Amino acid sequence: MTGRSSDSTVRRFQPGDGPDVRRVHRAALRAAGTDPDDVPGNQDLRWIEETYLRSGGEFLVAERDGRVVACGGLLVEGETAELMRIAVDPAHQRAGYGTAILDGLEATAAERGCARIVLTTADRQAAAKQFYPDRGYERRDERRVNGYELIEFEKSLSTC
Repeated sequence: MTGRSSDSTVRRFQPGDGPDVRRVHRAALRAAGTDPDDVPGNQDLRWIEETYLRSGGEFLVAERDGRVVACGGLLVEGETAELMRIAVDPAHQRAGYGTAILDGLEATAAERGCARIVLTTADRQAAAKQFYPDRGYERRDERRVNGYELIEFEKSLSTC
């Protein structure tokens, strides 16, 4: 899945993108008030090909002027897809990159026969708490893990 406007591209992750993906992810967490070193379970960002691409999932990046400015992954298990690591560089937020990544991952999930998409985000991620409901995701559950208040969202792909 790729898309292009005059100055931006959404494309599949390539091996050389790893450092830029990790940079964008860390910057987005920091901007939302989270210490990236305090967030457990980010090892998948060092193994994107193995975690996402070789397992039936997907990982997309958005570039602007040749620089990665957003990213996001999709894990697929049966009829359920899970969004992972959606992040936009703070300098490029609110410019449509997150939506472009989300649209691409939703299209991939639909192509792979998924009936629904789920995701978990931290309560402190104010932008995410607005972004996902604005795109049809419904809050399903809340839980506390390692000091973080987490919110689970879900969207039926029949509404896409």
